[in-house]
Amino acid sequence: MKINPYIFRGYDLRGEVDKDLTPEIVEHLGKVFGTMLKRYGIKNAVICRDSRRTSPEYSQVLIKGLNFVGVNTINIGMELIGTFYWAQYHLNCKGGIYVSASHNPAQYNGFKFAIDFSETLVTEGMQTLREMAEKDDFEKAEIPGKNEEKNVREEYFNNLKKRIQFEKKFKIVIDPSNSTAGAIVPDLLRKFGCEVVEKNCELDSSFPFGTTDPTESKVVARLSKEVLEEKADIGFSFDADGDRLGIVDEKGDIIWNDILVAVFAIAVLEKYPRATIMYNILCSKAVEETIIKYGGKPFMWRVGHSFVKKKNQEVKAAFIGELSGHFFFSADFYNHDDGIYSMLSLLNYLSKTDKPLSKIVSSIPQYISSPEIKIGCPDELKVGLMEKVGVKLRQDFPSAKIIDDERAGDGVRFETDNSMFVIRYSQNGPYLTVKFEAKIQEEYNKLKIYIRELLHFHKEVDWSFGVNIESLD
Repeated sequence: MKINPYIFRGYDLRGEVDKDLTPEIVEHLGKVFGTMLKRYGIKNAVICRDSRRTSPEYSQVLIKGLNFVGVNTINIGMELIGTFYWAQYHLNCKGGIYVSASHNPAQYNGFKFAIDFSETLVTEGMQTLREMAEKDDFEKAEIPGKNEEKNVREEYFNNLKKRIQFEKKFKIVIDPSNSTAGAIVPDLLRKFGCEVVEKNCELDSSFPFGTTDPTESKVVARLSKEVLEEKADIGFSFDADGDRLGIVDEKGDIIWNDILVAVFAIAVLEKYPRATIMYNILCSKAVEETIIKYGGKPFMWRVGHSFVKKKNQEVKAAFIGELSGHFFFSADFYNHDDGIYSMLSLLNYLSKTDKPLSKIVSSIPQYISSPEIKIGCPDELKVGLMEKVGVKLRQDFPSAKIIDDERAGDGVRFETDNSMFVIRYSQNGPYLTVKFEAKIQEEYNKLKIYIRELLHFHKEVDWSFGVNIESLD
């Protein structure tokens, strides 16, 4: 079958509905992935989805494809992806597919393909799946697989309550931009005794506020206003699959997720002294400084939840955090990201310390920091652009530290004693990601001008679309 090869990305599949993805293509992918699972010796798979318009239909045709090749399926319906990963253990299913395009716009959908507990296909596996799909490499079973419908939400909630308890009854604003978390998170928090203020929790697959990206400035700015209006203790936003968080403290200040990595590092190191803490190349220098200050071992790795999960099989970090809001409490939970578990872990730490989030954040080294900026760049051009950027940075800053090896993966990180910036290409779509920071405003402004001029020089960069682009003005 002819399929757009660019939808097979670094750690999942993302494509435009009715263009890259049709029910026929999705069923075909179910047959192919089911065949792959059987070759791994896996005959059962969990199916789960987000709240996007096409997700119910895609779930059903995936089940049809998987059953066709003899894989049994358990459909747990609409849940956040943390529940999907947890259900793998609960239902003893190594295989599975989660239907979502995460923080991509409403016209997209996609899939994460699970091949083991807490583990999904990454680069080589995704390309193997692509090759199988293009070659129609699937095998019809003599005995079709069977499908079972099962609701695991209450059991998941009960399991979380056994793992985490906190006494403080927080007042919390939840604003998931009309996506999946709105139907799930408020109910859970009320079970923990919290007062929940629901904002934009009604499900609307058109995403009327735009992309459900908790790292987008306008999303957290709206959340900030809501927290102040409600005089809440904290506010949370989520993306459509619920593996990522956006957070605002009690003062309405936006806490970018790399600073939250530092907060979680403090909490984890109190429990696990001298533990390794993993973080990605987009994170602030404050993260490494905080880990060292509290006696931990910092380990920086490339961007991508599947990549850090895979690397942690070797590194054995107690905690992993990414700027995008993926957090892994590997020592206490499982080696996967779960936005709900992250939220509860933060509330638990705030309750134990009896300090507001702003007070804890104030103890972390302070940098003037940009939000995560996304700028258009075609898929077929973005990889080659990174090679040019690395060469240019070494020419312009011979005394700076330039990281473009396997730790950077798909980008380049620049560091001095007082500043940092990263340019990388996204594994999720046709765009670049940029993040920069400095200790003082003058240095921050110089970096901003340099990055803007660098990107304008390269015609591969498409300034007609992106997120937080105004931060380079």
